[in-house]
Amino acid sequence: MRSKGKIIVLVLSLFFIVYLFFLFLRTSDDPEYCGSCHFMKPYYENWLSSTHNQVNCITCHYGPGVGNYLKGKIRLLSEIARYYLGAYSYEITSKVDNESCIKCHEEKKFVDKEIFFVGGKVKFSHAKHLDEGKIGFKLQCQTCHSELVQGRHEAVSTKICILCHFPGGEVARSYPVSGCGSCHGPPKDDIMIWGIPFNHSEYIKNRIECGTCHLHVTVGRGDVRLDKCSACHINITGMTLGSKKMHEVHVSNEKINCFKCHDEIKHGKVEVFEVFSPVCQECHGNKHSVQEKVYSGSGGRDVAVLPDPMFLAGVSCRGCHEVKLVKTHAEVSFELPEFNPNSCSNCHGKGYDKLVQKWQKIVKERIQKIEYEIEIAGLLKRAGLKKFKDEDVRVNFEIVKKDGSYGAHNIKYVNLLLDAIEKKIDTWRGKPELEAVYKNNSRCLDCHFGIENLNSAYNGKNFPHGVHLFKLNCVNCHTGGEPVQVNHGRILDVASNCNSCHHRNLTSPVSEAKCESCHSKQVNFYQGKFLADTEDFMFQAGVSCQDCHVTEGNLPVKPSVEICGACHEKEYIDDFARKRDKIKELISKWEKMKPEIIKKLKSSESSAEIVEFDKLRRMVDDFVSEGSYGAHNLQFMDELTQKIVNFIKGFEFVEKQK
Repeated sequence: MRSKGKIIVLVLSLFFIVYLFFLFLRTSDDPEYCGSCHFMKPYYENWLSSTHNQVNCITCHYGPGVGNYLKGKIRLLSEIARYYLGAYSYEITSKVDNESCIKCHEEKKFVDKEIFFVGGKVKFSHAKHLDEGKIGFKLQCQTCHSELVQGRHEAVSTKICILCHFPGGEVARSYPVSGCGSCHGPPKDDIMIWGIPFNHSEYIKNRIECGTCHLHVTVGRGDVRLDKCSACHINITGMTLGSKKMHEVHVSNEKINCFKCHDEIKHGKVEVFEVFSPVCQECHGNKHSVQEKVYSGSGGRDVAVLPDPMFLAGVSCRGCHEVKLVKTHAEVSFELPEFNPNSCSNCHGKGYDKLVQKWQKIVKERIQKIEYEIEIAGLLKRAGLKKFKDEDVRVNFEIVKKDGSYGAHNIKYVNLLLDAIEKKIDTWRGKPELEAVYKNNSRCLDCHFGIENLNSAYNGKNFPHGVHLFKLNCVNCHTGGEPVQVNHGRILDVASNCNSCHHRNLTSPVSEAKCESCHSKQVNFYQGKFLADTEDFMFQAGVSCQDCHVTEGNLPVKPSVEICGACHEKEYIDDFARKRDKIKELISKWEKMKPEIIKKLKSSESSAEIVEFDKLRRMVDDFVSEGSYGAHNLQFMDELTQKIVNFIKGFEFVEKQK
């Protein structure tokens, strides 16, 4: 009897639970249920006033089919549990499958038909945007229809259009993928600019690009900053996926909103006329000074327009320079005194003056180096060894030099100009492309632009940032965080010892290490495959790298000359030390004399002399970069010494100096 009673109670309880679950299903299907949570109320009210208010929430958000319906209810139960446990998030995320949209919006009607939006200005084709071959990955309906606008629950976000159509933002050329004319038809009638009538038609007929006058149409780059990645991922130190794969995962599969990852790119009219005289004067007389060109980020050859952030903020020259009125008997003029880095601290805070000084140090070193490289490139061009447009190089270099601020007026644009010169004369090597550096270090480069050109002295060695930024991020070696923090930029303990990175994968014992995997230049020199054709006699005798590079704590070290005493007599050590000191002294003399040699070669009509000079110049540079100064190949050290001596003796002015 008791057993039957228990069964009846159990069955009734089961029916009651099933009834409650059915009641939950029916109740939660009602859109009003969605609005019962306080943070969902704005979304519910938006839907209620939209053109979709006759479509139930679950129709779109659950997707078609019983399976999707049940999955949706399970997600809802999970959300309810998190809500009552206080573990919910105010950030709403939703995924709407394309199938849900197409179910109501017949595919052909929208895919094949061109439509107009943004007040009828923009002609749009769904077919082109759904073409995976053209885009590179599959766009979702929700990718563009993601903006909550009153009366339009799933409106198109024009911010998304700008993000995709202006790839690269400020650093890339500020022209959209489909051209300016696809959205902006030029005004047909005259317009008034500073009281002067202006008509676009003549300029369009002469094919003058919009960017000639409209210099700064975008603000921002659409960067993906690592701190945004950490909102979803744990221990993110860099972006390992390529752009196509990254978008396949996040957009095509996960339907994540673009601005969950990307910063916004703003596009439109940026009012900066108060900074200095109108940009029209670039073509119509009264041209801007070079400093104004640099500040506005314009005027260079084959370089993107990139205004300085202070220019875009409307900071005039007087913001940093105290204008002085100068009166003479002939005229009254204004004078801008020389810039003082300390004035930066007045607005940006303590320490900003040191940042500007570092910018200027980098630019000054680059100017000095590139000036020499331009002269060499000019000689090689005359000898038929290089090809480039002299005018492009001259214009860009003169802008940088005549500006005279060494980056203070626009550090990003000045570095881009110098980058363009290096690429023109084919001396761009040993550094990653700017976009590669910016990809993982965008926040750091907001202030430390050009860091890939900085070589710093660290632990008694020259530390080149450029080669390290091929693989590393700034935060691999430096403390990140806000610049106001005391320890901002401090070198981390893990980076304080070069061996912690460079020899971390050594096998044990060290004698089994494959030195050539990292030190190929030195190994090839030793084996007669780099510069010299002859193997070093110690290599012929079977002496290995480890025999000289003894270890301390199982780590390789750079030995001194005294290491030779373990195998050789003192006379050998003295002879080697003397020869190495001699070639170091001779190379130092060679470097000091190069300007005079170049000067004479400029007036020489012999291409053979130029070719010979270039061959020896590259040989000396490679010899120095190898680093051993002949220790890895003594025969070549003697050979190079003789080559330098013979070349120098071939110039009359050297004999006169003696």
